Amino acid sequence: MAAAPRLQWPVVARILLAEGHGPTREFVAAALLQAGHEVVPAADGLRAWELYVARRPDAVVLGADPELSPLALRLRQADPRVLLVLADREHLGRALGLSALLPFKANAYVADPTRRELLDKLEQLLSQTAPRRPQGTARVLAREPTARGAVQPGVVPALLHRVWRSLSEGMLVLEGTGPERRVGFLRGVPVATQSDDPEESLLRWLRNAGRIDATAHDAALAETAGGLSPGAALVAVGAVEAGEPLRETLSAHAKALLVRVVGTREGRWRFHPGNEFLADGPAVEVSPLQAILEGARLGLPTRHLAEALRAVTDACPARSPEFQQLVPGAGLAAADLRMALSLDGRLTTRAWLEARSAEMREALSLLWFLALVGAVVFQEPPAGAADPEPGRAAARRRRPLPPERAEAIRQAALRILPGTYLHALGVEIDADGAAVERAYQSVAARFHPDGFALYELGEVADLLDAIQDKLAAAYRVLGDEARRRAYLGYLLSRLEQAGLRRGGADVDAEVALQRAMRALRAHRPFDALEPLRAAVQRCPRQPEYLAALAFALLVGPAGPAAVGATTAQEARKLARRALTLAPDHPRATAALALAEEALGDPAEARKVTLAALKLHPGSEILKRVLFRVNRSRG
Repeated sequence: MAAAPRLQWPVVARILLAEGHGPTREFVAAALLQAGHEVVPAADGLRAWELYVARRPDAVVLGADPELSPLALRLRQADPRVLLVLADREHLGRALGLSALLPFKANAYVADPTRRELLDKLEQLLSQTAPRRPQGTARVLAREPTARGAVQPGVVPALLHRVWRSLSEGMLVLEGTGPERRVGFLRGVPVATQSDDPEESLLRWLRNAGRIDATAHDAALAETAGGLSPGAALVAVGAVEAGEPLRETLSAHAKALLVRVVGTREGRWRFHPGNEFLADGPAVEVSPLQAILEGARLGLPTRHLAEALRAVTDACPARSPEFQQLVPGAGLAAADLRMALSLDGRLTTRAWLEARSAEMREALSLLWFLALVGAVVFQEPPAGAADPEPGRAAARRRRPLPPERAEAIRQAALRILPGTYLHALGVEIDADGAAVERAYQSVAARFHPDGFALYELGEVADLLDAIQDKLAAAYRVLGDEARRRAYLGYLLSRLEQAGLRRGGADVDAEVALQRAMRALRAHRPFDALEPLRAAVQRCPRQPEYLAALAFALLVGPAGPAAVGATTAQEARKLARRALTLAPDHPRATAALALAEEALGDPAEARKVTLAALKLHPGSEILKRVLFRVNRSRG
């Protein structure tokens, strides 16, 4: 006989229950759940405050406890519209009475929360509140999931990889044994991470990591309760600088939470389509491949990794055709990269792992990861290699290196060997240690001799060795903060000697300039203003910085026509200062022309631009400005 269907109650509202008395809290929570509400319990004021900020409940039931009384005032101050119900302790014989609780300005008072009166008061208050239309994440989660299933070790990494490969957009939700965690994807890339646990919030994560103190944490939490996003709250209290520092902070927190998600071993998962979650906060891209490897090493048991490779124990792992495209995004450390490059199809999986017994966990997880993402393939053992000695491959006859690959190596050597360390790795002057390491992994993997193990290299063998030496030197210098600053100072002195920097230059100012120029290329002129002002403040007689700041002031989304007179006059002043220091500077001239146009004199703007084009006939920036000025005159 079939069992009777279980009654499913709809969730009416999310209720924050702050009650210090354990038995009362459990009884009231059970009653609220039975009535169909979602309950968020808290035993103390600090926990209740953090849960209020993180979960944004529809109503708060607050026990009449002197220790919780400050919370009522704090909640009312943060949001005067919050629905607050004060529950007294008549059932415990310690009731404070309505008159004692009047200063807290509650929406309702119940003498005994264990009676039906509490549910009736909540129902009345909630019915008087206009229902909220789902927005942001809530709107995505309101849709029916397109897929769902159980979480076991290794399931979440496979899900992340599948979403990344398919370029899907939506939100992956993990729930069950711990806090509910959510990952939002945009074209397959994780761009938003959320957790219901305040311990995993941005503010608590920064505090636990020692990056902000308790005072800054509490101040930012109060700003968040008032409606600011956590990132904006950090900027408002001065804990983090706006722009690139805030972006890096948000990215680091998102990656840390995604790594925890990857290590989830049990529970349930579901995937909701849609990208409306972007309205809840800034999109911060996180490399899914890097998170998969780090999360697997942090959370997956060794036996699972070994079991996943059991079927290919006697096969020979070799780098796949996608290896070079996949590995840079994985952010492999130097030791991992060396191990990955040794996968050449000449050793069985068993022999390859035995040769690395001292680092078995790292080798096993790396091979599991490379197999998951398709960076390795498993082949039949080559003839004569049935029982190779650990660490030694069986001899194999090498093929001649194709002429086109040999020519590609020669051309790469011509690009890499004579240039700077920045040019060798293909990074900008403002690249940090992480960017330098990623670039080194990418270029070193492309030109490592092990990648040509099947070929007879001949004369290009020396070129590959020279390239590796140059890349290793670049990594040693640029990967260390002190060495990088010294090297950048040397490069700036060469620019001054060549006349490309005038009036002095500074490493920090030059880094700020590069960040600003990247923002301008990405059509984010407002993000360029702060670093450019910092550069001008450090080097007020450097025409390159003055010209860039003047240009950034005038190239907003609506163009110079939408720039106010005050901004246009500031830009004209900066451009004229730059031209006083460097009369033939193209960008300064372009900024001056745009400023004249914004101030209502397109004829003067055209005259300035034409005069500069006679000196710089190939200047693209001056040509674009002339086209704009001619169009505005027409």
